[in-house]
Amino acid sequence: MGTQVEASTIKAGQLFSTADFHIPDFQRDYSWTVDAEVSDFWNDFSKGIDNPPYFLGLLILTDEENVKTVVDGQQRIVTLTLLANAIRKAAMARNKILVADSMRDVFLFAINYETDSRSPRVDFASKRDHSTLEKLLNRESTRSNTNNLNQRLIDAQIFLDNQLESDLDSGDESARLGKWAHFLSNGLTFAVFEHPDRNAAYKVFEVVNMRGKDLTPAQLIKSYVIGSAGPENQKTSYDRWTALEEPFLEIGADSQFTQFIRNVVTLRHGYVEPRDLYQAINENYKDSSGTSKLLTELEAQIDLYLQMVNPVFDTADDQLKAFLVLDALGLRTIRPIFLAIAKAANRDKGFEALLRVIVPRIVTGTFGTGSIERKFSDAAKTIFNDGDWQAGIQGLNELIPTKNEFTERLQSRPLNKGVQHVIRASVFQDTPLPVIDGYLHQIRPRKIEDWPDFTDEDYRVLGSTIGNSFIAQLDRRPRGSNSEEGVIEKLLPMAMSYEDPSLRTSKGWSVDDVRNQNADISRLAAEVWYE
Repeated sequence: MGTQVEASTIKAGQLFSTADFHIPDFQRDYSWTVDAEVSDFWNDFSKGIDNPPYFLGLLILTDEENVKTVVDGQQRIVTLTLLANAIRKAAMARNKILVADSMRDVFLFAINYETDSRSPRVDFASKRDHSTLEKLLNRESTRSNTNNLNQRLIDAQIFLDNQLESDLDSGDESARLGKWAHFLSNGLTFAVFEHPDRNAAYKVFEVVNMRGKDLTPAQLIKSYVIGSAGPENQKTSYDRWTALEEPFLEIGADSQFTQFIRNVVTLRHGYVEPRDLYQAINENYKDSSGTSKLLTELEAQIDLYLQMVNPVFDTADDQLKAFLVLDALGLRTIRPIFLAIAKAANRDKGFEALLRVIVPRIVTGTFGTGSIERKFSDAAKTIFNDGDWQAGIQGLNELIPTKNEFTERLQSRPLNKGVQHVIRASVFQDTPLPVIDGYLHQIRPRKIEDWPDFTDEDYRVLGSTIGNSFIAQLDRRPRGSNSEEGVIEKLLPMAMSYEDPSLRTSKGWSVDDVRNQNADISRLAAEVWYE
């Protein structure tokens, strides 16, 4: 990219004592958790204290009006601040005034000589993080108005307080406390890249992370989008990006945010390799107007996409039925074509035609290859640009196996629960857009108590075929239903109303019953999935 990365090395104490840090509005709130990053942070430090120096990685900063704006390194700076605060509090509790004052003056507070006051060295644009850190540093209660505070900051402070106290209890408290204070000031080092131009700092951020730092593609794209916006538009770009990202965080699907971006780019530009996503965006969405266009395209698709990520049961909406089928099949890689058909004319027929390609293909062959994803991605682009699904679907017909191949494979092939659920629901509801409700169970499970007519060897061959499953109202098997008698009495009577009625009146379950079910369901499924 042509950007030279030159960084200077500096001790943490020297850096903090001469700087005020600003966490800008385009950064996320403090997000480290005590179960993961904060715990790792403490473990590394508790080992590093006896073997300094300890390298804390690269910080990327801009120097704007004598305040260092943090482009990369926010979580480390804030967590180090919390540890310094833990040391200060431990020192005050033991009347170690010099240690407490050193933490206060070096790491925690800067002195404003004009107003004769102190202010935190780390300042947040986020009001929530700002208020939380201010309370923690001033030792104020954080138990009230918790909705306006960042609980992860509070949890991290409590965790570090407790870990430090446990560490001090292991020996000479006074000497150990002094060692901790010295370690923070003189035993920790950063590499710092600082530039007066925020856009240049963002370019360095991109270069560093493209060389192997563990960042998600979404974070890298975020830096490009906000960095390309220009100073006057960065706040707006940040707000738009946050509005797109937050719904994924709220439903616990933050790992799918990058996939969302890739899927939307696919609609316009065709198949994009995951590793090439950043490059594709850099080439197709240049400068401020280009990144604004990307945000507009993402905003246009997010509501529909979130329905796919977290589909809500609705028997009257064929689009939601299609999304539930997609979710049951677990095929995230082909979401773009569902997005495209959803915007096309006569969408419900389009979803049926698409599923008549997908389901037979899954039953008879592989589906997870890159070549298959590419075909569906290119079809998605065609459908999205034309506003008509027929030509795009016709281009996929070569993937459909023959009816005989489908029937033969379904009779004998082990299938995962999602595929079995879709096929059984489609057969007994007589539609390629079935309602996906209830819970799929194996009738004869792998672990059994007593089953004379269905041996372990029989199970290895036929246990995971569709004839040994059914859809029940219960998410868990009832106690005592791991025997043939228990299944007949307790499990099969809980079948969904549309399921095979013969199951509820069954007097036994043998390997021959599974073979018969496989034959019957394969024949009925072929009638549903082949017009």
